Amino acid sequence: MAMATNVFKPEIWSKVLLRDIMNYGVMLDCVNRNYEGEIKNQGDTVHIQKVGDITINTHDETQPMVHQNLSGTTQILKVDQAKDFMFLVSDIDKVQSNVELMTKYTNKAKKNIVNVKDAYLHTLGFAGAKNDAGTIAVTAENIYGTLVDMFAQLSRANAIDANGKGEDGKRPFLVLPPEIIAIIRKSPEATHATNAGDDVVRKGAIMTYAGFDIKQSTNVANDGGYAILGGTTEGITYAEQITKVESLKDKDYFGDFVRGLYLYGALAAQGECLVKAKFTVA
Repeated sequence: MAMATNVFKPEIWSKVLLRDIMNYGVMLDCVNRNYEGEIKNQGDTVHIQKVGDITINTHDETQPMVHQNLSGTTQILKVDQAKDFMFLVSDIDKVQSNVELMTKYTNKAKKNIVNVKDAYLHTLGFAGAKNDAGTIAVTAENIYGTLVDMFAQLSRANAIDANGKGEDGKRPFLVLPPEIIAIIRKSPEATHATNAGDDVVRKGAIMTYAGFDIKQSTNVANDGGYAILGGTTEGITYAEQITKVESLKDKDYFGDFVRGLYLYGALAAQGECLVKAKFTVA
């Protein structure tokens, strides 16, 4: 009688996992969550009333004052983005790898969700930006002046105050890909920073440059030019309704399922607080 072939052959797996190279984004730091509590507690839609302007008149004591009928617009923030993931890690895999695979894969899934959100927010903000600097071929010589002009557009739109800060008290953000960051680092303003210029290194951002807190992302789209987005956190309102990750035993196999569900939405509620441009690199 022939001996059965041993199907299961224990092998040694390295305890050190190779780092998986992934994209990284920053847009979740560039939004506000002013209405997230209402979304989580009451429903999947919030009606946001945008206050209209108030007219200032020259007072004339000989004439009766005329009242103004207040007006405003209603915007709707919907949680209409639903993303999920689910995978199975067998008990054999966990034993043979000698590491907690479930945790590793769960963390990878969470990072991938963040990247999906990042691309979504960047695309939404770019489409909703009311300040547009156009398409510009940037170089080390003109990049500073280009960003100064974009900063001026935010100033003209009253998105930032006389101190160059938004309503949140922070400098406006500008999300750039590594290729544009490299051009900035080669510019005279970055290599020969003065007291009158900007700090080249700053906590919370790669650098402060031309009045912006520069943030680097590999999620910036490039379709005939890099889609550059900047502004203040007032520009985009973001809300999550459900963020749930759980594990459960598989009834048919020795292993664990891990699944996650994310429901979220955003609105470019104040496009005047956002500025966009397309940068091409020679």
